[in-house]
Amino acid sequence: MVARLNGKAIYEDQLTQNVQKSLRKFKKYGMRKDSTDLVKRLKKKALSKVIDNELIYQESRKLKIGDLDKKVEQQFQTERRKHKTEHQFKSYLKMKNLTVEGLRESLRKKILVNEYLKKNGISEPEISEDLLKRFYNDNPNSYYRDEAVKVSHILIKVPWEATREERKNALEKAEMVHREILDGRDFAEMAKKYSDCNSASGGGNLNYIKRGYMPEEFDKTAFAMKKNAVSNVVETKFGYHIIKVFDKTPEGPAPYNEVKGFIRKYFQGQESKKRLASHIAELKKKAKIEILLDEAQK
Repeated sequence: MVARLNGKAIYEDQLTQNVQKSLRKFKKYGMRKDSTDLVKRLKKKALSKVIDNELIYQESRKLKIGDLDKKVEQQFQTERRKHKTEHQFKSYLKMKNLTVEGLRESLRKKILVNEYLKKNGISEPEISEDLLKRFYNDNPNSYYRDEAVKVSHILIKVPWEATREERKNALEKAEMVHREILDGRDFAEMAKKYSDCNSASGGGNLNYIKRGYMPEEFDKTAFAMKKNAVSNVVETKFGYHIIKVFDKTPEGPAPYNEVKGFIRKYFQGQESKKRLASHIAELKKKAKIEILLDEAQK
């Protein structure tokens, strides 16, 4: 036993995971041997974290949550579905050092804590639109982006060792596909049917690309095209391409509406940390905390 919190015992093995994680970081940066003093400091830090988490959990257990068992079971089944077979699920439990009931208890605890943090305005706090806009306007370089185009393509591959006849046949095939697209055939379906690129199964979708991702001849055509246009056949070292452009983003700061969600999450994270620290400090004033770690380490 390394501590008691409101009468509940906290044991040394509850600190192990955090201590081992910290030691791995130190070793990654060159530490060769664990020092006794370092391990003691890491245990104190880990104990403080365990106490903080336990304080929140003890308070969260006072909540009355309707259909709690149903919510636990729903999350349990969601977790189970992530693993294709029963064997994979059991391997996951073993890796996490959990039993089936242990997983359910962990999910119950998570639901209670999340509800408690929401109820007390600690998680996902409201952030004013004025603050978001001010931060955006004051930090334009944080959202600077290169020019990009959203493209799909169809590749008729030509091996580097191909004969003149093989190159001719590949070009004729590409021109045939191009004509059918111009006559109204669906680009994605034609990509699935004819393209030799790995992107074929996704209709040839390459998503947004920057200059240099594809060969120079491809870039020169794609970045000069208008939205929803289909290119002529373009030759690169890989073979013959037919390109379709779906969207273009210019070089410069991303528009506010595209990044405000990211900015909000950043400020919510910062504000949540402050509120949580303040809330825990208030809980500690009312809690009975006995630290026994020094005795356990003797």
